[in-house]
Formats: sequence, C-alpha cells, structure tokens
Amino acid sequence: MFLEEKGNFYIRIEARFESSHYLYKYYADGSDEAIHGHSWKVEIYLASKENIRQDGISFDFLTVKKKFASLIETIDHILINDLKEFERINPTSENIARWFYFHIKEEVKNSNGIVKKIIIHEGPENLAYFEPANE
Repeated sequence: MFLEEKGNFYIRIEARFESSHYLYKYYADGSDEAIHGHSWKVEIYLASKENIRQDGISFDFLTVKKKFASLIETIDHILINDLKEFERINPTSENIARWFYFHIKEEVKNSNGIVKKIIIHEGPENLAYFEPANE
C-alpha cells in the first residue's frame, strides 16, 4: 500500500514583492551601487518535527503564512536599505533570506516545524538560498 512508502515531507510557501535596494561600498573605490529595483520571490521550505501526522498532514502552515504575509507587507514597495535592520548591512539576497528566517523561525518552531531552506529570487534568473544551521 502507498502509505507504507518511507520518506521525508516538505511544504513550500511562497510570496512575491516589489522593492528596491542598493549595496553599500559595492565598487572598488568604496562607492555605493545605484538604487535599483527587483521583482522578488521568496520561497520557504518547511517540515514538521514529526515528519507526517496521523491525519496525513506533514506541516500545517496556516499560522506561519500569516506571519509570512506580514513580513511581505513590511518589505513590499520600499527601499530595503531604509529598514532598520539594513541601515548598515548590505541588503543582498543572502541577507534578505536571513532576515526572513530571523523573523519567521519562532512562529515555525511554535507550530512544531523546522525551516529547511529559504530561497530569494532577485528577478527571474538570479537567486540565493539560506539553509539554517541550527534546525
């Protein structure tokens, strides 16, 4: 029977936002990069600490999606450098992935889950991903 097949389950939630940013001291002469914008996509891969429940659900992501939506609202249609956390830290895709992790990890933990990976798409071709070390 198919229910006897062993393996790990993961859930992916995603959202999109439009924002601009620039990198500090990007050029060899120490000058900043010009402000520019992207159509960003964020994917968060989640798993349950128990892999799959008796009811066949691996991870119920509804409460996490609410927190995720509030984070998207915070970062959408802004200059990311203006966020307090990015005043002196380069808003790279890598650091934006860690920003999402920092703000969502407790909500996931409280839902008996684990963040496996966060992927930040900076436009349609480029991406960076973050896999938490302490999960």
